[in-house]
Amino acid sequence: MSQPTLPLYPKLSSIYNKIMQLAIAIAMIIVVLNVLVFSQQKSEEIIDAHFMDLGQQYALQTAKALTVLMPFNKSGLQQYVEKSLPSELITSVHFYDVTGRLLYSSEGAKTIKQLYGLKGEDNFSEEYVPFVEEVRAENLQGYVRVTLKKSLLTKNLHQAEQESAERQRILMVIAGIIGFFLTRGLSRFSRQGFRIPK
Repeated sequence: MSQPTLPLYPKLSSIYNKIMQLAIAIAMIIVVLNVLVFSQQKSEEIIDAHFMDLGQQYALQTAKALTVLMPFNKSGLQQYVEKSLPSELITSVHFYDVTGRLLYSSEGAKTIKQLYGLKGEDNFSEEYVPFVEEVRAENLQGYVRVTLKKSLLTKNLHQAEQESAERQRILMVIAGIIGFFLTRGLSRFSRQGFRIPK
């Protein structure tokens, strides 16, 4: 009775296994790196969306305050815009009538042309972001533009995201080292288990 022939020589089979394992490891590394990059981009998008939501809420609150003040006291309205609102976060407030003509603005406020560098100055639109909201009671009374300093709202979130990404990279390195030692340790057991006695 003839002995069935093996499809591959044992040494050749071992080489193919090693090449296959190496290819799988490289593919998994690429997948993990892609996941890390996409998760970081997603975090950036979430932080930007959070800032935009907060900015719109600030503009909406300001518009509501102006709606309450407008029927009673025009000088109080002007004082509210010019003196009360600007802070480290809210850098400027502008109030326009229904035609878009500027009525009041806070002290030291930059125009849109200045923010976007259209007057030969630096472009500040990345750092100072404007939000516009309608001022409306029964009908449209005008528009309010609130400019926020973006870094004050996003700095801590970006720092936390960077620390989280750093921890993930450290854990990946540790996982790689653990995998290496496990492979080395288990390969000795497998070699001893399949030894054929002479």
